[in-house]
Amino acid sequence: MITEQLNEALRNKLEAAQCITGRLECRLVPSFLLTMRGQRADGKNIFFWELERNINKLLDSYQSTAATDAAAFTIDIDLGRNSFVYNTVSHQQAAAQKDKEARDQKAEEAHRLQELKQMLLSRNIPYGLELAEQVAAALSHGALCYSHRDYCGMGLEKNTDGNYVYAAVWDGWLEPVHTFNSRQAFVQWLAVQSDASLSRVNEPDTWLWNNQVINRQRLEEFVSWRQHNP
Repeated sequence: MITEQLNEALRNKLEAAQCITGRLECRLVPSFLLTMRGQRADGKNIFFWELERNINKLLDSYQSTAATDAAAFTIDIDLGRNSFVYNTVSHQQAAAQKDKEARDQKAEEAHRLQELKQMLLSRNIPYGLELAEQVAAALSHGALCYSHRDYCGMGLEKNTDGNYVYAAVWDGWLEPVHTFNSRQAFVQWLAVQSDASLSRVNEPDTWLWNNQVINRQRLEEFVSWRQHNP
């Protein structure tokens, strides 16, 4: 029988690698994928990246005779027990597993985002007037922003009109979101902001959450750099 020939070929493969157990997985749809691994007595795993031609031919024969309607099949091998356990996965089972994995992934992502949101909203200590004044002074010597390709997060600038701007930054260019016509107005606004309020955590697009945003660390590093590089 095909299974007996296949079992013998797989036994020889594992024994040659000094393995005592192994597992072969063959996925047939949506694309063909064949993997095999073994485990030695010391627990070391061995991965077989290529299988001999005779094993591939036997697997083709098994699939065409015993697993014609399968989306995948596995062979669990225990040489000590002379055990070769074949399991097939139907197309219906494969579809159900795919749906479950998609649901699990969606739930995991929702949980991750909820934890991220809670963490960001907890950073709600206002920056205060002292830091806001220091930032306003530092902006007289240059902008606070990243400059690279595509989206660069959020930045601050005192523009050529003397206005202070809080802006989205693209390719190093600032696109104002809020404009303040006086230093006092800017300082009053920044003083009551916090890492939470500027985290963009309320944006519908979660990709923007905490993505190169203005935060206390950036502000303090900017002020310090400007003080040492006037």
